[in-house]
Amino acid sequence: MFRITCLLLICATCLRPGTSQEARSSSEIYEALEKLKVLGSVLYVAAHPDDENTRLITHLSRGMHLRTAYVSLTRGDGGQNLIGEELDEFLGAIRTQELQQARRIDGGIQYFSLANDFGYSKNDAETFRIWPRDSVMADLIRVVRTFKPDVIINRFDHRTSGRTHGHHTASAILGREAFLYCNSPLHQRELLKGTAPHLVQRLFFNTSYFFYGKERFDTMDKSHLYRLDVGDFYPLRGQSNNEIAARSRSMHKSQGFGINSSRGSSMEYFERLDAGKEAGHAGPFDGLDFSWNRINGGGTVSKVIEEVIAHFDFTQPWMSIPLLQRAEQYMEDLPDHDWKQIKLGEIRSIILDCAGIYTEAHVGMPIVSPGSRLEVHTECIARNPVRVTLKKIALPAFSYDTAFDLLLESNVAHFWKRPFKLDHEASLTAPFWLLNGRPDGYYPVATRDQRLLPELPRELYANLELELSGKMYSVRRDIVFKTDDPVLGEVKEPLDVLPPAVVVSEDPLYLANKGLVDCKVRIRANCEGCSVEVRFKLPEGMRSQPERQVLQFERAGEEQVLHFSLGGIPGNPERLELPVLIDETQAYFLKSIKYPHIQQQRVLTPAMLRVITSEIRTTKKRIAYIEGAGDYTDDALRKMGYEVHAFSADKLETISNKDFDVLLLGIRAFNTQEALKNGKNHFERFVSKGGKIIVQYNTTADLVTRDFAPAALTIGRGRVADERAAVRVIAPDHPVLHSPNVIRSSDFENWIQERGLYFPSEYAPAYEEILGMSDPGENELRSGLLVLRHGKGAFVYTSLAWFRQLRAGVPGAYRLFSNLVSF
Repeated sequence: MFRITCLLLICATCLRPGTSQEARSSSEIYEALEKLKVLGSVLYVAAHPDDENTRLITHLSRGMHLRTAYVSLTRGDGGQNLIGEELDEFLGAIRTQELQQARRIDGGIQYFSLANDFGYSKNDAETFRIWPRDSVMADLIRVVRTFKPDVIINRFDHRTSGRTHGHHTASAILGREAFLYCNSPLHQRELLKGTAPHLVQRLFFNTSYFFYGKERFDTMDKSHLYRLDVGDFYPLRGQSNNEIAARSRSMHKSQGFGINSSRGSSMEYFERLDAGKEAGHAGPFDGLDFSWNRINGGGTVSKVIEEVIAHFDFTQPWMSIPLLQRAEQYMEDLPDHDWKQIKLGEIRSIILDCAGIYTEAHVGMPIVSPGSRLEVHTECIARNPVRVTLKKIALPAFSYDTAFDLLLESNVAHFWKRPFKLDHEASLTAPFWLLNGRPDGYYPVATRDQRLLPELPRELYANLELELSGKMYSVRRDIVFKTDDPVLGEVKEPLDVLPPAVVVSEDPLYLANKGLVDCKVRIRANCEGCSVEVRFKLPEGMRSQPERQVLQFERAGEEQVLHFSLGGIPGNPERLELPVLIDETQAYFLKSIKYPHIQQQRVLTPAMLRVITSEIRTTKKRIAYIEGAGDYTDDALRKMGYEVHAFSADKLETISNKDFDVLLLGIRAFNTQEALKNGKNHFERFVSKGGKIIVQYNTTADLVTRDFAPAALTIGRGRVADERAAVRVIAPDHPVLHSPNVIRSSDFENWIQERGLYFPSEYAPAYEEILGMSDPGENELRSGLLVLRHGKGAFVYTSLAWFRQLRAGVPGAYRLFSNLVSF
């Protein structure tokens, strides 16, 4: 292997639709030169992927050239998905990528903790009952000690527990404590091993009208607050700060947070939490030194950078290379300092961009695994008239390097290729925090290094060593999959490393029938010519026929389906999780997620066959189903043996009592299906003639109509966030609790994430209240399940979180939902 004289790390992030491998334009180089002058950093702290203030992050990064990071304590896996069916851990993978795309636009850096977004909580006490507080705190301090901010800004107020999402308040509490303890060498020494104390100079709360109400905030005394106008216009980009911020904010597509752009002055306000407002200071950073004076001898570097900027030629950026290399040498001679390494990375990147250097490494396959054969192609070109020599190409994952002494002709590409075999166990590239499953509270990730990043650095990369004007530079390029698409043209995607074989089951949940389950497992090979053995890890007394099966695959991508018959299934517990083993190790489910605004994700989760062992009774009903924002109720009903037919909302008028007994609407159908706007008359006819309509929860915002029920019903914002909250039976004799299943208190055990959400706040007396429930210390909500008799039929409105319980295989939820359809 070789010694790198100086290192430049340029990550080839994904390339669809992320950043390309192209050199920056002259205007972007000029911005980077301005950033070279600034030695300051800010960390923004909040709870979820959509909590960040993109106006402020854009201004700090693009406008003030501060090194700016956002730490989202969770990956947002407890939220809703407006663009597809993915929920829970798969939604977290989507939102992680959306945040990365947002940061590519606004210029920020992204971090996370390992806290799990387990759903809505009403205060920080409930949040810390589920989050392991010390571990999440250690994660946040580790981010602070890694990123080393001068200033921490909390998005939320640590003093307002119960007035907003409990995760929000918890993030502010932890942000304040991180500020207090990040410089203590004794604090959580074991959890923070490998980090060094760091002193943060200021702590702020980024307040706004959101926390007071706009009218009150506009008129209140703000003399104690710091102000910052973030409405700049950037001539080099031809855009205002808030136009860029709106594009960043609009990356949160799964949450429906696209916003209009704006222009002009835009004020942000800050309350200082570690001290009172200092006399004579108007802005939050007044009095802080963000110049090269922070490093002994940095003034010399600063003068050369100013000279580069003064003489920068936008049409001939390579003319700045000699001065830049002089500044680089001055930086190298400085004493050790955190900013020294950061700025060396920045200036070396600028030098290569001024030279017009382009490099890439690609293969013609999207997935590899141990045993895969692949041909790596590289391209290297210096497109500006500078003297560049290619000295070496190294591929560390293959323990390979090759020496060159090739003078690159100006604007002439050099291509190189070589076949390789991946002989060792390269680290998997799937979202690392999901590889051990998704328990409540906190993701189990063993390694401490790099676990707070959006994704781990990839092990399959090429290092190209270049000599430019007598100095050595190393360019790292992740090996990507490159192809051409007849519509999109050139497409580049990350090269994924997956196990030799994975499970690609559409749905791993089964209902036992008299202690038996016939199941199928679909296995996909990721390498050619591999042989694998598949079996289940069964509890004592259970049996599998056959016990194990051996598969031989000829090519990558080939799939084979295995059939197993499982017997001796116990009735206690009511739900079993049976690990799938491939070659005697835990297998993974593979789920591919692909949307145009984020890079493709190949998510691996532990492969478990889930079996509901308790009896679920049904009746013969014909069900018409109209999808909402995506749920699982139609699949669950089919598993129970019901006949379910899916309809688009614009076909509502074709659903008649002659053909169907029940009309079921998916979650948030009245938020997402414009065709339901005028559906009330059809609903009334269907019910009055003897049909049953079941409407699941909707939110209060963006309803296509508020008038959809046969009798008055107003959707509210009440929710029961504690999934263990006691459930009181209000109408014990109602048939919905008796037919065809007798519902008992045990049926409300083992629910996940929450009981229900957006409970109706007002409704006509004719509605029958069936169940009452509440979070601790709150008034009982009685509208989680409402039944209205109308004509010969019934109208049911239910705010219980069926979309979570049925997908998770909660037995009691299956029994009660069967009753909703059948009573």
